Amino acid sequence: MKYKIVCKNDKVSKKVCDELKKIISKEETNNPDVIFSIGGDGTFLDAVRMHLDVLDQVYFISIHTGTLGFYTEFLPHELKCIINNIKKKTLNQFNLLKIDVDGEVNYALNEVTLTSQQHLLEGDVYINSEHLMFVRANGLCISTPSGSTAYNKSLNGAILDFNVNALQLALIAPFETINSRIISPLVLSKENEITFKPKNKYFDITYDRIFISKENINTVKVSYSNKYVKYMVNPEKSYINRLKEKFIGK
Repeated sequence: MKYKIVCKNDKVSKKVCDELKKIISKEETNNPDVIFSIGGDGTFLDAVRMHLDVLDQVYFISIHTGTLGFYTEFLPHELKCIINNIKKKTLNQFNLLKIDVDGEVNYALNEVTLTSQQHLLEGDVYINSEHLMFVRANGLCISTPSGSTAYNKSLNGAILDFNVNALQLALIAPFETINSRIISPLVLSKENEITFKPKNKYFDITYDRIFISKENINTVKVSYSNKYVKYMVNPEKSYINRLKEKFIGK
């Protein structure tokens, strides 16, 4: 096994990292086939972003030492179990969103948000080049199923099963009048492309902890990409168990 570790910079995570290295008893490599993420969801997102160019060659094992940890499959006390079960592992995958801003392409695992700091964000939303609605809002959020439990949830968007191949559009504090009706949230199948044509000269784009300010943009297109993240599944943790544990409690 060739491995690499992406670790959150805190005492607990570093301790788990040291314990993992002792169990594996091999040196890390810059050409891994498995990547361990030790931390929370933010650490996992960072690990994915660091390896965007080799996603087809690696898979991830996520170990939870953070706060919410919706992406994290295992706990620190399960380290030996993880290593012992790698050969008979089960892999699942998360698809990434493709974000095309006037030809400049980026990728997101959670969501992409478009906002304007000083004014309402205004613009037209198209689905597959067909006009849907004119939007006036603080912003809009387009999320993946795995990202539906993040910012999207706070916008009263639907929580989607990881295995649903869809993308979701939710508006952030929309301003609706009788002359400006909106639909939010909206769940679309993976074959669809969402296009936003902003009226604002300046606006901001955020995706997976990356923040970019833009000026004089014509179109932002968001769609399913052909990139996906493979991760090792914890057979003891079901999707329903994860929802109850993180959002409902005992």
